[in-house]
Amino acid sequence: MDDTGWLFALLALVLLAAPPLARRARVPDVVGLLLAGTLVGPAVLGLVERSGVVAALGEAGLLYLLFLAGLELDLTELVRRRRDSLVFGATTFLVPMVVSTPVMLAAGFAPLPAVLLASCWASHTLLSYPTFRRFGVATSPAVAASVGATVITDTLALLVLVVVVRAHEGGLDLLFWPQLLAGLAGLLAWTTWLLPRVARRLFTVARRDRTPRLVFLLLALFSSAAVAELVGVEGIIGAFLVGLSMNRLVPEDSPLMERVEVLGNGLLVPLFLVSVGLLVDPALLVDPATLGTAALFTALALGTKLAAAWIAGRIIGASGPEWLAMASLSSAQAAATLAAVLVGVRVGLLDEGLVSPVVVVILVTCLVSSWLADGSAPRLPAPVRSRALGRSVLVPIANPDSAGPLVALAAALARADGGMVVPVTVVPPDADAERVGAARRLAERAEDVVMGTGVEAHASTRVDVDPASGILHAVREVGATLLVLGWKGHSTTRTAALGGLTDAVVTRASVPTLVTRLAADRWSRVVVAVPASELGPAGLPGVRLALQVAGLLGRGGLPVTVATERDDATLDVLLAALPGAEVHVGPVGPVTLAGLLGSGGLLVVPSPPDVRGLQRATRLADGLAADLVTVVDHRPLEG
Repeated sequence: MDDTGWLFALLALVLLAAPPLARRARVPDVVGLLLAGTLVGPAVLGLVERSGVVAALGEAGLLYLLFLAGLELDLTELVRRRRDSLVFGATTFLVPMVVSTPVMLAAGFAPLPAVLLASCWASHTLLSYPTFRRFGVATSPAVAASVGATVITDTLALLVLVVVVRAHEGGLDLLFWPQLLAGLAGLLAWTTWLLPRVARRLFTVARRDRTPRLVFLLLALFSSAAVAELVGVEGIIGAFLVGLSMNRLVPEDSPLMERVEVLGNGLLVPLFLVSVGLLVDPALLVDPATLGTAALFTALALGTKLAAAWIAGRIIGASGPEWLAMASLSSAQAAATLAAVLVGVRVGLLDEGLVSPVVVVILVTCLVSSWLADGSAPRLPAPVRSRALGRSVLVPIANPDSAGPLVALAAALARADGGMVVPVTVVPPDADAERVGAARRLAERAEDVVMGTGVEAHASTRVDVDPASGILHAVREVGATLLVLGWKGHSTTRTAALGGLTDAVVTRASVPTLVTRLAADRWSRVVVAVPASELGPAGLPGVRLALQVAGLLGRGGLPVTVATERDDATLDVLLAALPGAEVHVGPVGPVTLAGLLGSGGLLVVPSPPDVRGLQRATRLADGLAADLVTVVDHRPLEG
């Protein structure tokens, strides 16, 4: 098809029809898209050719797939499971390389093609990851280790590709290694230093307009791929690295991430799979030689990955379902495998006839990966979800005059954890259209302020029976990790600690809560006051949260001081998470705090979630002109 309209109409039809048909046939979507590409390709119906715009879109889809892989990784969980990730990453790379290379040589391949093909089976694609997300076990230790291992093994496999291609082209001399290291250093500087800084600046200027943000992410992706090619490595390495570097700028539940995923999962990545299917000649799939090669490749790809998962599972102490989950996540061959083979064909290292056996490998490994995931995911224990504190910060807004400092604090906390802010307004069921419109505009203005700091935000207006219920329901609805409330600075009744509404929310909230009395939107320092009364079992959860809040603000450059009345072993353990904080031991009273706060300081005071605790915490700040954050943690102290 040469006509633009008919060509894109057909591609859209393929993208629309292939996934549901694949599900009805009980095969993964990726298999359906590959087969659909084969069907409309030159070897069957002859409707679409892999050239021109179709080839360009396919390459763009491959880059976008690696970009999404980096963008969606949970970096916090990756750091927590780094030992398991290193063990599994090294094992799932070395076992296929060590086993497959001599087998490829014995099968008649030259040394360089043998090493390149072995690196194909060393890499993998997290095809079955959505299955584990669906069962709610995506944060289990086995899954987290597999995700971290993907970073290691795919990067090593792609570096093997670079070295093999350079050796084939005759450029593997003494200057190659320093040139490669310098090129990688330049690529890292581009992807992890320059682009994130430009992104933060642009996101600040763009405010609520998310279109420039999405366009900049595309610019970052394709420019990183171009820079990678320029310094002598494959573009997919640049795409993956820039995805990692933009990870914290695009929160997982944000509207921006939704747009990124729609563009990728709905268009570019499926087009990449369809474009690969266009390369397949079904006639070759019934050829005995092709089937023999495909059987050898499949046995190596699956056998070595299953062996690596079992070995790594024994080392890290994984149970049966856990090592099967690791095998499921590491056995599917798709993105990096196809990339390496296509590069090898392009430079003349591999014969084009090997594409069909490799596609067979992809089809079989994708099916096996899906079956293993369906069998292991329901048997994994549900992990305790521990989301970062600033991942989703809910800020109820009622007064436009006090909204600025509130959202500034929320934005500072969210920025440190790569999260987003949700400004919410609440109106009663009998509110007229004018009042609802005013509430919506107030929430949108708060959203604009947050996004003006470069942090993602998503405004919400709720209709509920009363403000307290609306706030509490919003906490559940958006999956908030932190609630930030404004406070007038005095009680409204004799029985209320902070006022009727605030008391009702604080004592019933299911997430950590900050009750704030703020006049400024910028602070010079943070002082955490820890009275002796809060060092008991009931107060320590609030102390821990207060230190976490101070730590998040400290990441933004604010100096942190902890004032405590006495040394305490448990407090010392909690303080280990704040290595740069100063500790002041002595009376914690207004005079001491005023001296520590100085001008423009922010006082953080822990409190248990009860009326007496709130009254005790707020009295500590009486007579001080400093801004106040009262911290209430509803969670028990772990360990």
